[in-house]
Amino acid sequence: MNIHETQQCTAIRPARLIAVGNQIHLQAAVTEHSFSAELERIVNLAVPHLAIDRPNLVALGEFLGLPLAITGRRGYLSRYMHTANVAISMLALGYTRRMLHYRRLYPGISLVRSLFLSLSDVLYRPFESTLSRVAAKHSIYLSATTVTPHVLCSTSTVDINRFGRRNSGKVYLPDGPGVYNTSFLWGPDGQLVGTTEKVYLADSEKATFDLTPGELDSAQAFETEIGKIGMAISLDAFAPEYLQKLDSLGASIVIQNDARDLPWAGPSRTCEWQPQEQLNSVLGSLQDDYPHLSFNICPMQVGNFFDVTFDGQSTITRKSDNEPDPYCNFVGNNGFVHTMTGKAMKGDILAISPWVEEDLIKSKAKIALAERRSALEQVARQLLPGGARANQYSESVIWADVDVPVW
Repeated sequence: MNIHETQQCTAIRPARLIAVGNQIHLQAAVTEHSFSAELERIVNLAVPHLAIDRPNLVALGEFLGLPLAITGRRGYLSRYMHTANVAISMLALGYTRRMLHYRRLYPGISLVRSLFLSLSDVLYRPFESTLSRVAAKHSIYLSATTVTPHVLCSTSTVDINRFGRRNSGKVYLPDGPGVYNTSFLWGPDGQLVGTTEKVYLADSEKATFDLTPGELDSAQAFETEIGKIGMAISLDAFAPEYLQKLDSLGASIVIQNDARDLPWAGPSRTCEWQPQEQLNSVLGSLQDDYPHLSFNICPMQVGNFFDVTFDGQSTITRKSDNEPDPYCNFVGNNGFVHTMTGKAMKGDILAISPWVEEDLIKSKAKIALAERRSALEQVARQLLPGGARANQYSESVIWADVDVPVW
């Protein structure tokens, strides 16, 4: 069956999809300049793989800009802490006056919310300006996420001296009390195509960061030369309501910026094996329930953010009537059944990044599933802070040339 014909697309547009699974390097977050250089390094991982005969879409992971919070002299103590909670507490010492200002401005907000509002300029300005410049430099579509409030740009000298970086010429101030996990999409000219806020927040995003959920009705599909692009940050790509929204808007490509805050090879909070559950999004988003959604590109950021581990395997997947290749799957997985609905899923995994250790099924065809997973879990524990292989994650770049249907 020809998917494009059955859905009556009006055109096909060629593109190269590139997912970069970078490793977090907190040591790069000393100054704004050093972390801007780190952002450029991450994008440069994709540069050797850029196509010259078609537009390129480069997708980066979730929380990419968060280390900017600990840059500069105010973040000095935080950079030497061992846990994220203590690092946040130390960071508050450097921003106490600003935090008091925002707690007066927005009565009732939490301390951590007032801290993120105080960080508005440093979280937004270098992140947006660096990635905008890099997108234009390489003439690519570029997507990444960070934590940020809605911002307004001020050129007032008083505002710059009080809330920004002296002699910078401008400062970004919060336009309200909300702080969001936000995905950005820049075009090949470096202009911001649009942003999307995460709707379905993880428990840690609510409890530790006190983030504000986005509004489902605000989700958008952005028109580009390679078709309509929708952004579904991490858990949003698991939510049928969110996927239905993107599908109703005619999105062909789903960018799933991701960073799973648990050891990859092991149970999730809702499933006995996290990589099996990940199929619910990267393949589940492309099932017949969502006729317009044709491709999913999911970059996974990896590495230890203080005591919080981020790990996973990046993927690029395509809607099709094919049964997925059983030899192209996440580590420790058994088939392609949706863990919530129990339905077998269809589709093609066009590219998948390797994990730090190969699944034993590759070398021992008759090995039991429990034995495979036990060996993988042991490696995952070694990668944790204090483990025998602490923070020895693998960066990855995967890509696929695709023909994107336009509806």
